[in-house]
Amino acid sequence: MNSTGILYLIPTPLGNQIQSFFYDSYYIEIISSCRHFIVEEVKTTRRFLRKIIPQFPIDDCQFLVFNEHSLKHHLTLFIDPLKKGFNVCMLSEAGCPAIADPGYPIILEAHRQKIKVSPLVGPSSIILALMASGLPAQQFKFNGYLPVKAEPLKNKLKTLEHQSFHENISQVFIETPYRNQNLFNEIIQVCNPNSLLCIASNITQPNEYIQTLSISQWHENRWVAEKNPTIFILFSGKL
Repeated sequence: MNSTGILYLIPTPLGNQIQSFFYDSYYIEIISSCRHFIVEEVKTTRRFLRKIIPQFPIDDCQFLVFNEHSLKHHLTLFIDPLKKGFNVCMLSEAGCPAIADPGYPIILEAHRQKIKVSPLVGPSSIILALMASGLPAQQFKFNGYLPVKAEPLKNKLKTLEHQSFHENISQVFIETPYRNQNLFNEIIQVCNPNSLLCIASNITQPNEYIQTLSISQWHENRWVAEKNPTIFILFSGKL
Protein backbone atom coordinates (compact mmCIF):
# COMPACT_ATOMS: atom_id res chain seq x y z
CA MET A 1 0.00 0.00 0.00
CA ASN A 2 1.28 3.47 -0.87
CA SER A 3 1.97 5.97 1.91
CA THR A 4 -1.11 7.88 0.78
CA GLY A 5 -4.06 6.89 -1.38
CA ILE A 6 -5.34 8.52 -4.54
CA LEU A 7 -8.41 10.73 -4.64
CA TYR A 8 -10.28 9.73 -7.80
CA LEU A 9 -12.87 12.18 -9.12
CA ILE A 10 -15.62 10.08 -10.68
CA PRO A 11 -18.17 11.73 -13.00
CA THR A 12 -21.69 10.33 -12.83
CA PRO A 13 -24.55 10.25 -15.35
CA LEU A 14 -26.55 13.41 -16.01
CA GLY A 15 -29.77 11.39 -15.81
CA ASN A 16 -31.14 7.86 -15.61
CA GLN A 17 -29.67 6.88 -18.98
CA ILE A 18 -26.08 5.71 -18.40
CA GLN A 19 -23.61 6.16 -21.28
CA SER A 20 -21.41 3.26 -22.37
CA PHE A 21 -18.09 4.75 -21.18
CA PHE A 22 -19.24 4.21 -17.59
CA TYR A 23 -18.71 0.50 -18.28
CA ASP A 24 -15.16 0.97 -19.63
CA SER A 25 -12.72 -1.50 -18.05
CA TYR A 26 -10.46 1.25 -16.66
CA TYR A 27 -13.42 3.05 -15.12
CA ILE A 28 -14.66 -0.19 -13.54
CA GLU A 29 -11.17 -1.08 -12.33
CA ILE A 30 -10.75 2.24 -10.51
CA ILE A 31 -14.12 2.09 -8.79
CA SER A 32 -13.63 -1.58 -7.91
CA SER A 33 -10.37 -0.70 -6.15
CA CYS A 34 -12.14 1.64 -3.72
CA ARG A 35 -14.03 0.91 -0.53
CA HIS A 36 -14.16 4.53 0.57
CA PHE A 37 -16.49 6.97 -1.18
CA ILE A 38 -17.10 10.69 -0.74
CA VAL A 39 -20.60 11.44 -2.03
CA GLU A 40 -23.40 13.99 -2.05
CA GLU A 41 -26.13 11.38 -1.57
CA VAL A 42 -25.55 7.78 -0.45
CA LYS A 43 -28.73 6.36 -1.99
CA THR A 44 -27.93 7.73 -5.45
CA THR A 45 -24.34 6.46 -5.29
CA ARG A 46 -25.36 2.97 -4.18
CA ARG A 47 -27.85 2.77 -7.05
CA PHE A 48 -25.18 3.90 -9.54
CA LEU A 49 -22.63 1.36 -8.25
CA ARG A 50 -25.14 -1.49 -8.49
CA LYS A 51 -25.96 -0.46 -12.05
CA ILE A 52 -22.40 -0.47 -13.41
CA ILE A 53 -20.92 -3.21 -11.16
CA PRO A 54 -23.77 -5.56 -10.12
CA GLN A 55 -21.54 -7.64 -7.82
CA PHE A 56 -19.87 -4.68 -6.11
CA PRO A 57 -19.58 -5.25 -2.31
CA ILE A 58 -21.48 -2.12 -1.31
CA ASP A 59 -22.03 -3.27 2.26
CA ASP A 60 -18.26 -3.36 2.80
CA CYS A 61 -17.87 0.30 1.81
CA GLN A 62 -17.68 3.52 3.78
CA PHE A 63 -19.72 6.43 2.42
CA LEU A 64 -18.88 9.92 3.65
CA VAL A 65 -21.48 12.54 2.75
CA PHE A 66 -20.27 16.03 1.87
CA ASN A 67 -22.42 19.11 2.20
CA GLU A 68 -21.91 22.68 3.38
CA HIS A 69 -22.04 21.66 7.05
CA SER A 70 -19.71 18.66 6.87
CA LEU A 71 -17.19 20.49 4.69
CA LYS A 72 -17.01 23.36 7.14
CA HIS A 73 -16.63 21.35 10.35
CA HIS A 74 -15.31 17.91 9.43
CA LEU A 75 -12.92 18.29 6.50
CA THR A 76 -10.31 15.99 8.06
CA LEU A 77 -12.79 13.08 8.03
CA PHE A 78 -12.67 13.02 4.24
CA ILE A 79 -8.87 13.12 4.11
CA ASP A 80 -8.13 10.51 6.81
CA PRO A 81 -8.69 7.40 4.61
CA LEU A 82 -6.35 8.87 1.98
CA LYS A 83 -3.65 9.56 4.58
CA LYS A 84 -3.97 5.94 5.71
CA GLY A 85 -3.21 4.76 2.19
CA PHE A 86 -6.69 3.96 0.90
CA ASN A 87 -7.87 5.05 -2.53
CA VAL A 88 -11.04 7.14 -2.37
CA CYS A 89 -13.65 7.86 -5.05
CA MET A 90 -15.48 11.18 -4.97
CA LEU A 91 -18.85 11.43 -6.75
CA SER A 92 -21.39 14.21 -7.10
CA GLU A 93 -25.11 13.74 -7.73
CA ALA A 94 -24.70 14.27 -11.48
CA GLY A 95 -21.83 15.16 -13.78
CA CYS A 96 -18.31 16.10 -12.71
CA PRO A 97 -17.40 16.39 -9.02
CA ALA A 98 -16.56 19.87 -7.71
CA ILE A 99 -18.06 21.59 -10.76
CA ALA A 100 -21.04 23.62 -9.54
CA ASP A 101 -21.21 21.54 -6.36
CA PRO A 102 -19.72 22.00 -2.89
CA GLY A 103 -16.98 19.35 -2.95
CA TYR A 104 -14.00 21.44 -4.04
CA PRO A 105 -12.62 22.08 -0.48
CA ILE A 106 -11.90 18.36 -0.17
CA ILE A 107 -9.82 18.44 -3.34
CA LEU A 108 -7.96 21.55 -2.23
CA GLU A 109 -7.19 19.93 1.12
CA ALA A 110 -5.89 16.84 -0.69
CA HIS A 111 -3.46 19.05 -2.61
CA ARG A 112 -2.37 20.71 0.62
CA GLN A 113 -1.71 17.27 2.09
CA LYS A 114 0.28 16.31 -1.05
CA ILE A 115 -2.24 13.61 -1.94
CA LYS A 116 -2.58 12.69 -5.60
CA VAL A 117 -5.83 13.80 -7.25
CA SER A 118 -6.87 11.99 -10.42
CA PRO A 119 -9.96 13.01 -12.47
CA LEU A 120 -11.69 10.50 -14.73
CA VAL A 121 -13.37 11.37 -18.02
CA GLY A 122 -17.11 11.92 -17.88
CA PRO A 123 -20.01 14.22 -18.69
CA SER A 124 -20.11 17.89 -17.75
CA SER A 125 -23.39 19.54 -18.67
CA ILE A 126 -21.65 22.92 -18.87
CA ILE A 127 -19.07 21.77 -21.42
CA LEU A 128 -21.54 19.67 -23.41
CA ALA A 129 -23.95 22.60 -23.64
CA LEU A 130 -21.18 24.91 -24.86
CA MET A 131 -20.09 22.32 -27.41
CA ALA A 132 -23.60 22.03 -28.83
CA SER A 133 -24.60 25.69 -28.60
CA GLY A 134 -22.79 27.06 -31.62
CA LEU A 135 -21.75 30.02 -29.46
CA PRO A 136 -18.15 31.18 -28.93
CA ALA A 137 -16.40 29.33 -26.13
CA GLN A 138 -12.95 30.95 -26.32
CA GLN A 139 -14.19 32.97 -23.38
CA PHE A 140 -17.10 31.92 -21.22
CA LYS A 141 -18.24 32.50 -17.66
CA PHE A 142 -20.20 30.09 -15.51
CA ASN A 143 -22.45 32.15 -13.25
CA GLY A 144 -24.22 29.38 -11.36
CA TYR A 145 -27.69 30.28 -10.12
CA LEU A 146 -29.11 33.74 -10.79
CA PRO A 147 -31.24 35.69 -8.29
CA VAL A 148 -34.76 34.38 -7.77
CA LYS A 149 -36.61 37.63 -7.09
CA ALA A 150 -37.80 39.54 -10.14
CA GLU A 151 -35.93 42.84 -9.82
CA PRO A 152 -32.49 41.40 -8.87
CA LEU A 153 -32.91 38.82 -11.64
CA LYS A 154 -33.71 41.50 -14.20
CA ASN A 155 -30.67 43.52 -13.13
CA LYS A 156 -28.41 40.47 -13.26
CA LEU A 157 -29.55 39.53 -16.76
CA LYS A 158 -28.87 43.07 -17.97
CA THR A 159 -25.41 42.95 -16.39
CA LEU A 160 -24.59 39.59 -17.99
CA GLU A 161 -25.79 40.77 -21.39
CA HIS A 162 -23.80 44.00 -21.12
CA GLN A 163 -20.64 42.09 -20.17
CA SER A 164 -21.16 39.63 -23.01
CA PHE A 165 -21.54 42.46 -25.51
CA HIS A 166 -18.43 44.37 -24.41
CA GLU A 167 -16.15 41.41 -23.62
CA ASN A 168 -17.42 38.92 -26.21
CA ILE A 169 -17.99 36.15 -23.68
CA SER A 170 -20.69 33.51 -23.45
CA GLN A 171 -22.61 33.70 -20.18
CA VAL A 172 -23.57 30.29 -18.76
CA PHE A 173 -26.06 29.86 -15.93
CA ILE A 174 -28.50 27.39 -14.42
CA GLU A 175 -31.71 27.30 -12.43
CA THR A 176 -33.62 24.86 -10.26
CA PRO A 177 -35.73 22.83 -12.74
CA TYR A 178 -39.11 23.99 -11.43
CA ARG A 179 -38.08 27.63 -12.01
CA ASN A 180 -36.80 27.10 -15.57
CA GLN A 181 -39.93 28.52 -17.17
CA ASN A 182 -39.84 31.67 -15.09
CA LEU A 183 -36.18 32.25 -15.93
CA PHE A 184 -36.82 31.76 -19.65
CA ASN A 185 -39.74 34.20 -19.54
CA GLU A 186 -37.58 36.82 -17.83
CA ILE A 187 -34.72 36.39 -20.32
CA ILE A 188 -36.87 36.97 -23.38
CA GLN A 189 -38.52 40.00 -21.77
CA VAL A 190 -35.31 41.65 -20.53
CA CYS A 191 -32.68 40.87 -23.17
CA ASN A 192 -32.00 42.50 -26.52
CA PRO A 193 -33.90 40.90 -29.45
CA ASN A 194 -30.59 40.30 -31.25
CA SER A 195 -28.91 38.51 -28.35
CA LEU A 196 -28.56 34.75 -28.71
CA LEU A 197 -29.83 32.24 -26.16
CA CYS A 198 -29.05 28.54 -26.05
CA ILE A 199 -31.24 26.23 -24.00
CA ALA A 200 -29.71 22.80 -23.34
CA SER A 201 -32.03 20.59 -21.32
CA ASN A 202 -31.66 17.01 -20.08
CA ILE A 203 -28.37 16.59 -21.92
CA THR A 204 -27.39 13.00 -22.91
CA GLN A 205 -30.87 11.69 -22.11
CA PRO A 206 -33.46 10.32 -24.59
CA ASN A 207 -35.55 13.53 -24.43
CA GLU A 208 -32.52 15.82 -24.73
CA TYR A 209 -33.37 19.30 -26.05
CA ILE A 210 -30.73 21.75 -27.33
CA GLN A 211 -31.63 24.87 -29.32
CA THR A 212 -29.95 28.22 -29.98
CA LEU A 213 -32.05 31.12 -31.25
CA SER A 214 -32.09 34.89 -31.04
CA ILE A 215 -34.30 36.42 -28.37
CA SER A 216 -36.68 37.64 -31.07
CA GLN A 217 -36.92 34.08 -32.44
CA TRP A 218 -37.59 32.72 -28.96
CA HIS A 219 -40.57 35.10 -28.79
CA GLU A 220 -41.96 33.32 -31.85
CA ASN A 221 -40.94 29.84 -30.70
CA ARG A 222 -41.83 29.84 -27.02
CA TRP A 223 -40.03 27.16 -25.05
CA VAL A 224 -42.26 25.18 -22.71
CA ALA A 225 -39.98 24.08 -19.90
CA GLU A 226 -40.16 20.65 -18.37
CA LYS A 227 -38.74 20.08 -14.92
CA ASN A 228 -35.38 18.86 -16.21
CA PRO A 229 -31.82 20.05 -15.50
CA THR A 230 -31.12 22.85 -17.98
CA ILE A 231 -28.16 24.97 -19.01
CA PHE A 232 -28.79 28.51 -20.30
CA ILE A 233 -26.15 30.30 -22.41
CA LEU A 234 -26.55 33.97 -23.32
CA PHE A 235 -24.35 35.68 -25.91
CA SER A 236 -24.51 39.29 -27.10
CA GLY A 237 -21.07 39.80 -28.62
CA LYS A 238 -19.71 39.61 -32.15
CA LEU A 239 -19.65 36.27 -33.96
